[in-house]
Amino acid sequence: MPRLAVIAGLGALGMFTMPMLHPHPSGSTDRVTPGAVRVESESHVSITLFDDRSKLQQVVREYDTELAEGSGFTVTPDGVIVTATSVVQSDRDARIYAANRVFAEYFKVSIPADFEKHTISDPDLNIRLQACYPPRTQSSTCNATVTTTVTAFPYLQPPLPQGLKAEILHAGDSPVAPAVLKVAPAGKDGLPTVPLGSVLGTTVESIDVMTLATPPSAKAPPKLDTAHFDPPGSRSFKKEDQPKVDKLVAARDSIGGAVIDDYKSEVVGLLAGGGSFPATVTPVEDIKSALVAAGVSARRGPVDVVFESALASYHNKLYAASIPVLERVLSQRQDHPVAIEYLRIARTKANTGEDAGTKKQSAAPVAKQASGVSPWVWVTGGVVLVAALVAIAVPMLLKRRRGGNGPGGGPPLENAALVTSWPAQTEMFHGGGGSHPSIPPPPPGSDMSPPLGQAQLGQPMPVQVGQMGMQKFCTQCGMRLGHAHRFCGFCGHAADMP
Repeated sequence: MPRLAVIAGLGALGMFTMPMLHPHPSGSTDRVTPGAVRVESESHVSITLFDDRSKLQQVVREYDTELAEGSGFTVTPDGVIVTATSVVQSDRDARIYAANRVFAEYFKVSIPADFEKHTISDPDLNIRLQACYPPRTQSSTCNATVTTTVTAFPYLQPPLPQGLKAEILHAGDSPVAPAVLKVAPAGKDGLPTVPLGSVLGTTVESIDVMTLATPPSAKAPPKLDTAHFDPPGSRSFKKEDQPKVDKLVAARDSIGGAVIDDYKSEVVGLLAGGGSFPATVTPVEDIKSALVAAGVSARRGPVDVVFESALASYHNKLYAASIPVLERVLSQRQDHPVAIEYLRIARTKANTGEDAGTKKQSAAPVAKQASGVSPWVWVTGGVVLVAALVAIAVPMLLKRRRGGNGPGGGPPLENAALVTSWPAQTEMFHGGGGSHPSIPPPPPGSDMSPPLGQAQLGQPMPVQVGQMGMQKFCTQCGMRLGHAHRFCGFCGHAADMP
């Protein structure tokens, strides 16, 4: 009974502690980081300034300006990339920037080279400056054309200094909506990709935001910032995490970055916001809709399949076993940065005390898959099982303590042997060498009780029960023994021991 009570108590304690569990699996994000991408957009502006004060003059200038930057991730090996629309369609107007530049240079006035409209003190020049700003009208003093270029920098080693020119396949109506890009990667097996989740479910709580603040390289890998949804799956962050997320969005580098579910190690959204939009997460459902609008669908490539196979051995510390698989990854994509680093570590630790394969010769364990069964199911099942065991064990214990006597529990009470005031014995052993057989029972009707209720040494105490002959009792606990029993069924004491 005490043991069952302890088990039941532990089961109840597990129910209270379950919400406190906080999964942050080791190595969960390296399924995603190989697919990280830095995205930058810039505009080339060709502007013509008209000066008709004395005679008509045209001043032509060419300017390049950065519009936006952010992060993204690859969803197909042939180079389809997802980011936020604000990264490729900035709210900054490059025509305003060019107007400020050309007007300040030509008229020799002080105007900041930014994306804001300004005024100057000279009334005539101020009229001309305002007419230089967009939108263009019949009285405009400037004419500008803008060409926007988007460049993607995949996470490769060595890095691509110039990046890859990206084509915009689809852009959303809102800055926080997903945008779909396409690059032309080198290599027959394509780029590493991220595992894309099916839905941003209500169980998603702990997440990582993947950011590339600069074009990536081995010395500048993706940065991961952990945050938590409150409530889970709500896309709103815990109070203590909100300032960190706001800072990421304000820095602009994290906008469009992958939001990774820590538990399943897959992308469930992208970080968006900035400007007049608060920090938010665009869910994976919207990403899939954008891919459909662009006429593509997410898929993994051969490099990803081999790499995840290598991770199974590597994360189980089977370093020697992981080496040939990592080498296979690099034979397909020699600039895979994570495989390069893991291969270096595996070669250092292979066949050493840190290699689990040298301690136990066994096949590499299969990577543990995330279970879709809620932990509450296991807790509830455990509690039900404990309750069932208690319900079965309590009557059995009570029955055994009564010796199985009474109605429905064995022989009638009048034939039951009751031992209360002295230790019950089945055999008496006398001093000296060897053992002696039990003294036969006295004739029927003789007085079986010892004088004054005390047992006399050297005198056996057989008990007769009905027609069953000699009845035995355990010398340890006093429970009734069967004729063929060699051990007490209650306490385990040997029947032939004093």
